[in-house]
Amino acid sequence: MPEPVVLRSAANPTVRHLIKMRDNRARRKANRVLVDGWRETSQAIHAGLDLCGLYVPESIVTITLDPPDASGQAVIDHATAANKMFVVADSLMDKIGYGQSSRGVVAEFIRPVSELATLRLPENPLILVLDQIEKPGNIGAVFRCADAAGVDAILLCNCSDLYNPNAIRSSLGTVFLVPSASAAEMEMASYLAKHDVRGLAARVESSSSVWETDLTGPLAIILGSEAYGLGTRWKTLNDVAIEGVRIPMSGQVDSLYISASAAILAFEAKRQRR
Repeated sequence: MPEPVVLRSAANPTVRHLIKMRDNRARRKANRVLVDGWRETSQAIHAGLDLCGLYVPESIVTITLDPPDASGQAVIDHATAANKMFVVADSLMDKIGYGQSSRGVVAEFIRPVSELATLRLPENPLILVLDQIEKPGNIGAVFRCADAAGVDAILLCNCSDLYNPNAIRSSLGTVFLVPSASAAEMEMASYLAKHDVRGLAARVESSSSVWETDLTGPLAIILGSEAYGLGTRWKTLNDVAIEGVRIPMSGQVDSLYISASAAILAFEAKRQRR
C-alpha cells in the first residue's frame, strides 16, 4: 500500500476549507457537519450520514493504522473503503479540530435532513419538544438522556444549531441517533395535532406532579429554557389547553438543568408505559 499523502500546510485548500467550516453560518451554507472524536464519528457513520472526509493525525499512522480502539478501526475501515481518509500533520489537527486540543479525528459529513416531513413516528410515540434552548451543550445533553431513555423523537423549536460542535460533543454523538426535526411553533403544533399527540408542558408553577400525571399514550413533553421556562408559549394544542406538569423538589432551588428535567420526565414516562 502506498504511503498516504500528509496535509502539512495551513494554506492547503482542504485545510482552509475545514477551518472555514468551523463557522456555523459557513457550515449551514455548505450543508455540512463537522464531527470531532472517534465515538461521535462512529455514531454519525452508524446513523447513515454521508462521509465527505475523515482526517486523522499523522502520529497514529504506521505501517498498519492503529486508532484508539475497535470502533476507531471501524471508522477508518469505512473511510478507507470510500476513499475518504486523509492524514493531517499533528500540528494542524488543533487548527481543524474544535476546542483547545484535538480529539484524535475530524470528520466532515453532508448535513442530514431534519424536517417534520421526513420524521417517522411509531404508533405510540414519546416525544420531547425543546423550546428556545440557546446553549448547544444543553441540547446535546438532552439527546444523550433521550437516547438512554428510549425517547422516539426530539423536536426543536427556535433552538440553537443541533449540529454545533458543543451539541455533538455533549451528546456523545446521539444527536445523530435520536430522530429529530426542527420547525417553528405553529408548524410543530399542527404536526403533533395531525398525529393525535397529546402535549404536556413542563412548568414549575403547575399543580400537577409528574408522579401523579398520566404519561402514557402518544405524548409530547415540552420543555423550555432553564432561564425563562415556557412563559406564555405552548398554552394550547389544536385549540385544546396543554396540561402542565412539574417535578417536585424539596430544596431551595425551583429548577433543574434541562437535561435533568428531560431525563426524569422521559424515564418516568417509560416506566408508566411498561
